[in-house]
Amino acid sequence: MNQQQLNTRISEIRDKLTAIEQKPDNRIWLSCESENAYAVNKFLFEEVPLRFVIATVIDSDDYFEVLYHYAYDEIGCMVTLKALIRDRENPAIESIAPFLPGAEWIEREMHDLMGIEFRNHPDMRRLILSDDWPVGVYPLRKDAKKPAERPDGEPSRRPTVQSQSPARRTVQLSKPVLPVGPFHPLQEEMELFQLAVDGEIVTDIDMRISYNHRGMEKIAETLQFDQVPFLVSRICGICSASHPLAYVQAVEEFAGITPPDRALYVRTIINELERIHSHILWVGLAGHFIGYDTVFMWAWKYREPVLDLLEEITGNRNNYGNVRIGGCREDIPDELKPKIIAEMDKIEKKMVMLTKAVLDDPVLHVRLKGIGILKKEDAINYCVTGPTARASGVDIDVRRDEPYAAYGVLNWNVITQPEGDVFAKAVVRLLETLEAIKIVKEALVKLPKGPVAIEVKQIPAGEGCGHAEAPRGETFHYVRSDGGNRPVRHKMRAPSYVNVPSFKASCLGGNIADVTITLASVDPCYSCTERLAVVKDRGGKVLHDYETLLKLSREKTEKIRKEIL
Repeated sequence: MNQQQLNTRISEIRDKLTAIEQKPDNRIWLSCESENAYAVNKFLFEEVPLRFVIATVIDSDDYFEVLYHYAYDEIGCMVTLKALIRDRENPAIESIAPFLPGAEWIEREMHDLMGIEFRNHPDMRRLILSDDWPVGVYPLRKDAKKPAERPDGEPSRRPTVQSQSPARRTVQLSKPVLPVGPFHPLQEEMELFQLAVDGEIVTDIDMRISYNHRGMEKIAETLQFDQVPFLVSRICGICSASHPLAYVQAVEEFAGITPPDRALYVRTIINELERIHSHILWVGLAGHFIGYDTVFMWAWKYREPVLDLLEEITGNRNNYGNVRIGGCREDIPDELKPKIIAEMDKIEKKMVMLTKAVLDDPVLHVRLKGIGILKKEDAINYCVTGPTARASGVDIDVRRDEPYAAYGVLNWNVITQPEGDVFAKAVVRLLETLEAIKIVKEALVKLPKGPVAIEVKQIPAGEGCGHAEAPRGETFHYVRSDGGNRPVRHKMRAPSYVNVPSFKASCLGGNIADVTITLASVDPCYSCTERLAVVKDRGGKVLHDYETLLKLSREKTEKIRKEIL
């Protein structure tokens, strides 16, 4: 379907829209009243169909705007639906989570931070705010005030809504429940996974996030536009190139700023070096959790030269701070190019060897194939992205679908696998590492002469969307400006935010021994601690802890090795 056909499909719901705006930067902005939002969203997701990315709430003083962001990857088009909620006293809108499970978390978040009620939502417990946060205080509203003191009595809690919706099934507490977290090395910061188990089989899963909420969207509103990249690079140390890049691309979009060609190549090189070290890190951790510590030591040894190169280019091994609106802060000196290419050649040989070792290992085939399967349909409904999506046969990659930086003029391939299991995710990441090495070498050879930045004096009023393909998947940033020197709204979405909820589809029916590698297979950001909430019986005997889960995983690997070798 081309652009004209997409416009034709959208015109089918013209009677439910108040405005259609087609912009030359391949963006379509739709507007509707809140009462029509459900029907329009259902049409866009199921009938067109478009890929749901995220939703955003804007506090516009007299009313609220709920922005639903969709991508049509075949032509690299972003479609945003603005739904206006005019009742500021009791803002409410119909939930889209019943037909779009990937929207469940974001609607809960929008309720927590902006106070929007989502009618018929299957699970309106708090997601971001703590349970003892005062009722009626919504921190992202413009008129939000810090309460003088917390209310007396019991901590405020939103009741759990019992529902049979496929978007969520409440954990049955009558069965044994195994908690993984809140502290666990497989997870992005602190998260709690509660696994309902029947014997050794996982029958249900519930998740709780935001034990360490940093309030970055609120902080961004206090910073000048050129300060925000340093903030968003701290969202994730391993994705500290892609988040600032997505942000500056959003600003450059509505400000009409075109960076120099050399800056586009430098951005590409740094982002691909980041992808290489992130994927190698994941391979090492995956080996550790299934008992292949030799793979762990090899992988992390191969990763070190990549971090050294990033430090030589930007001054930092992580949180590079190199991207800026209008270009880059640091250039890649021409005299450094031969060294980078030589290091890429060395790493490529090592990764080819490691890839063959993994793909030819019969134990890994038995241990990882058929484990933690995420079906293609579930991947689409949960809106997963990156290697998690591509390993389930969802052929998406922002670098190709909406080319940015220098990706559109370089030769590389998008790696996909149809199986959706842990083995497929390993294959995708290993082969993507080789593709990233190829991109870096070609970009260095073609690196054009010239400056790496242009002067930007002022950011005009406007709004834009920027996304980049981080190692874990698509990072998305929405930015709105009123013409001042600070954003009035900045929505950030990391890939783990949409990948983690898919555990509701991939973990059910699996064995406890496979939980750790299933959780690790989406490569969520992880905490640097190794602690797990302990499960005890009534007599105080420890039934499960982190060490026993790791032991179960390794014992299963060893059992397979003895059976087939």
